[in-house]
Amino acid sequence: MKKIWIILLFINLTTYGQELKITAEPNPAIVGEQILIQYSINAKGDDFSQPKFNGLQILSGPNPSTQRSYSIINGKSTSQSITSYSYYLRARKEGSYTITPASVNVNGKKISSNSYTIKVKKAAEKSKAEKEALSRKLFVEADVSKRNIVVGEQILVTYKLYTRIQITNEIINAQPDLNGFWVKDLKSSSRYKREIKDGVRYDVLTLKKSVLTAQKSGKLKIDPIEFECGIILQTQRRSVWDLNPFTSSNKLQQEIIKSKPITINVSELPNPPKDYSGVVGDVRISSTIDNSTVHANEAFTYKLEIKGTGNLDLINTLNIKFPDDFEVYDPKISEKIFEGGRKPSKKTFEYIIIPRFKGEYSIPSVSLITYNQKTTQYEEQLSNSHKLNILESKNKEEGSNINEILIDTEQKDINFIATETSLTHKNKKVPFSKKLFLLYFTLPLLLLALLYIYEKFINIEDKESVEWKNKQANKIALKRLSAAQKCIKENNFERFFEEIEKSLWGYFADKFQISIADLSKETINIYFKEFAIQKITKETFIALLDECEFARYTPSDNRNTQMEVTLNKAKKIIIEVETELK
Repeated sequence: MKKIWIILLFINLTTYGQELKITAEPNPAIVGEQILIQYSINAKGDDFSQPKFNGLQILSGPNPSTQRSYSIINGKSTSQSITSYSYYLRARKEGSYTITPASVNVNGKKISSNSYTIKVKKAAEKSKAEKEALSRKLFVEADVSKRNIVVGEQILVTYKLYTRIQITNEIINAQPDLNGFWVKDLKSSSRYKREIKDGVRYDVLTLKKSVLTAQKSGKLKIDPIEFECGIILQTQRRSVWDLNPFTSSNKLQQEIIKSKPITINVSELPNPPKDYSGVVGDVRISSTIDNSTVHANEAFTYKLEIKGTGNLDLINTLNIKFPDDFEVYDPKISEKIFEGGRKPSKKTFEYIIIPRFKGEYSIPSVSLITYNQKTTQYEEQLSNSHKLNILESKNKEEGSNINEILIDTEQKDINFIATETSLTHKNKKVPFSKKLFLLYFTLPLLLLALLYIYEKFINIEDKESVEWKNKQANKIALKRLSAAQKCIKENNFERFFEEIEKSLWGYFADKFQISIADLSKETINIYFKEFAIQKITKETFIALLDECEFARYTPSDNRNTQMEVTLNKAKKIIIEVETELK
């Protein structure tokens, strides 16, 4: 018994003697430089709880490692374990950054580190020669389709990254404001393409592609886009097998580059007519009806279609002079706009109309005045006119004496409701007593209160059932993956896996209330363990993230099948996490 107490006392003293140390290299650092933070303890540790880095960007980590050493002295063998967790960080601006304490479990006891402060200084200015050398290898350009336009005219602006060097951690720091333009962003590929520029071959990535519609005249500026990335400066590796870009044998140099601003000259439209629609482009207008002969109180469809190129996005409902005797519902608006209207597009207004009276009617032509920038002329576009024959209503009652009354077709706003009346005195006797009235009045309120109590307190067990949780989980999964489902319909293979990956990370961040900066696979390990998510579910979740990242760069031959399978996997894993949460 005495020996047991001595062993326990030794273990306890050993545990108290442990210290979770923190080191940083370099400190102070410069803006954009890679910083190695390492936590270490002279024991075997587990359940590492990471700190908050408060403004520092996590490039990699936590990266756990364990080292064991054995020694024999005077015939006695001793062993020692060193557990370490490392992070690679960077700061985007100068200042002091305080890292909160981290903690680790050793022999069932939680051991915490001290807080730690890192100072970050502004990088020294590069020489002119260094800047010029880098600008020939890495730069961003904004390309516009036209620089002299009129108000309402559209242009296409494309921001491209050109590089001849290896880069990593690409991010857009600042989006252009584009004041004075109405902006519609277009989809762009996330893959690099080879391009020859001035006789030099570059890897080119489209950062942003937008259609701009000028809203006012003058010299409008297309703002620069700010792009940040890390340049991996290759140095001698410690071994031929060391391929990790974050090892200390490689140097990561952070760079911020911008495109040059572009000025667009926007002219006023020349003397626009009174009924000018604001449309700039080459368009045509037409109209159709699905039936020219209908009965009163029966519906027919009137469709107005605008086709061509130009700012069709900005067209609102047009002024159509329908007959007063027609009941007209708000139109259903559908559009197929390609490249913001720069390519042939179509916009349709579909009206449901119900004529109320018999007679001959007409829907006049609709006028649309546009400005054609190619001919520099205003053009009036006219739709078709339509004549309609409205027959007597099928639901007219037989034998009604209203047939005997002649009504002028020009005066249909007031019609006879009835030609005979039969009035009687109201019975003054109260149908029920005051007490019975109060009972009828309070009974529904009492039933609602009981229903609320049942749902709030009694029906809790039903909501904890597997069937209910599965139903709720299915709703969450379908909502999260709706964008990916749309990509399958559009056969957009490249964007599909981006949407799946984004949905999984977004679901994890929202469910466990984690900031975007703290997202990592180690965080998934920590929170899944804390909330008792099964190990196989955790591994499947992480494996699916890896699969999405891999699939974006290695497309399969059978794309549709691959997308369907991945979508089902994503839906299944979200449902499993939801149902396992306690």
